[in-house]
Amino acid sequence: MNTTRTTGFRNWSRTVDLPDAPRTVADSTEAVQAAVRHAVSSGRPVHPVGNGHSFTGVAAPRGGARPGTSLAVDGLTGVVDDSRAAEGLLTLGAGTPLHALPALLAPYGLALENMGDIDRQTLAGALSSGTHGTGAAFGCLATQVRGVTLVDGTGQVHRIGAGDPRLKGAAVSLGALGVIVDITLQLVPAYCLDLQVENESAPEVFAT
Repeated sequence: MNTTRTTGFRNWSRTVDLPDAPRTVADSTEAVQAAVRHAVSSGRPVHPVGNGHSFTGVAAPRGGARPGTSLAVDGLTGVVDDSRAAEGLLTLGAGTPLHALPALLAPYGLALENMGDIDRQTLAGALSSGTHGTGAAFGCLATQVRGVTLVDGTGQVHRIGAGDPRLKGAAVSLGALGVIVDITLQLVPAYCLDLQVENESAPEVFAT
């Protein structure tokens, strides 16, 4: 169990840049619990953060006499539970970056049903902020969630599974319900995509 305390929070578009904001990086559920309890005992709010791929400052720690602490789960990565892989269900660490998923899922012959056009986010960050791909037949990434484990504002662990009425709220919670530490996804059989490039005139494009 390890936590690393540093400073600084900046989102990718630099619309939020707080170089002196307290920041904690955890590598286990126990480390997240300890970080939350430490912040609470110090009277500081906790702001779960991913890789900062959002235009808004919703996850940014506030200033004041006791500024909030941003808490990242960068150390919680990889496959946590594959006992139901035959059903297309895998549990992954919340800090797993999206770009790492293909290599992690390939040995199981599985893939995400759909994905956004950026793959730098953490899994929890992408889900919590409602990241979506394209196509009318697909939901946002959070529609693939079948369970989450999170640490609430008192340091308690909650496992929220399929059928639990709290799941939809927890999957796209913007960090308001707690710090997500792992996520169970419903995946699909691995597939290949065909790329088609065609030239069309402006009138043809507007006609469709």
